[in-house]
Amino acid sequence: MKKIMVAIIGYGMSGKFFHVPPLYTHQNFTIKYVMTTNLERKAELEKEYPRIQVISNYETALSDPEIDLIIIATSNDVHYSYTKLALEHFKHVVVEKPFVETYKEANELYQLASKNKRILRVFHNRRYDGDIITIKELLKTHDFGKLVSFKSRFDTYDPMVKNAWRDKDTLMAGVFYDLAPHLVHHAIELFGLPNELSCDLFLDRENALVDDHFELTLFYNNFTCFLGADKLTRFPGPRFEIIGTKASYAKYGFDQPDCVHFKTNEHYQTSGLKSVFSLSPTDQKDIPLRLGTHFEFYDKFYRDIISYPNMDDDKSFALNVIHIMEEALKSNDLKRRVKINQNNR
Repeated sequence: MKKIMVAIIGYGMSGKFFHVPPLYTHQNFTIKYVMTTNLERKAELEKEYPRIQVISNYETALSDPEIDLIIIATSNDVHYSYTKLALEHFKHVVVEKPFVETYKEANELYQLASKNKRILRVFHNRRYDGDIITIKELLKTHDFGKLVSFKSRFDTYDPMVKNAWRDKDTLMAGVFYDLAPHLVHHAIELFGLPNELSCDLFLDRENALVDDHFELTLFYNNFTCFLGADKLTRFPGPRFEIIGTKASYAKYGFDQPDCVHFKTNEHYQTSGLKSVFSLSPTDQKDIPLRLGTHFEFYDKFYRDIISYPNMDDDKSFALNVIHIMEEALKSNDLKRRVKINQNNR
């Protein structure tokens, strides 16, 4: 089978933890390049991954005919331009979330990918988290009655504004662009597009330049999703909560391990995190948490490169996430609910 030659552009948290580890030993991929201009990260790469060539110029990867796949793990402000350049050079592309600012830009890039017979995929890796896999199974196997609400939060305690691009007043910075793609993706994968939404962005921390807290509500027919994240949570509530007329479910804390890069014979976490299905305050049942299956992202991507599928549900989800986030920002600006177009745009 053909090995896919890879260039990873960027070696911050995403490149270091989510892309290099699963691909470095993957039987179907070879990492030829990692791009970074940070000298400490360059030294780390050369020590930990001696087979990888460290480059400092994007053109090196673009112009190399051996490179099949470019993974864009950069700051958000160059996602659009770097993705477009890679597709114009006939490379497959994986691009970190948040993808791009607008549905128009996203659709343009997918059309370019289709024209050049290349696969473009947004790295929505949280769809492979163990807790969301557990919730998908629960909704199929347990009777909640009529679903009333779904809550998903990404709260942390991080009170100091940092000298990093996420906290700077730059393109697609702030906690909304950083974390809302995960939560929105979960909601629309579970429940589809809402009828309406409302969103508020906040600057809670002293000296904050961009939003560090958001509250996004998705309104369905007699059902509501509450999504949010902030940086000053000292007493964490549920990470996920489902409320129905007959039963509820709550899960606390972030998965342990956070990412599962390699297939294992184990199927459940041993984290001890609270995961409870409840018929009443006195009738509760512990629900084992599934292990994440993050390795499936690149396994699936390889199969799709080889077979080039006619239908791509990842594309549909990515476009819907962009659509919801655009409308959420409109809601924040207008300070009111906005209606969601249910039809293909």
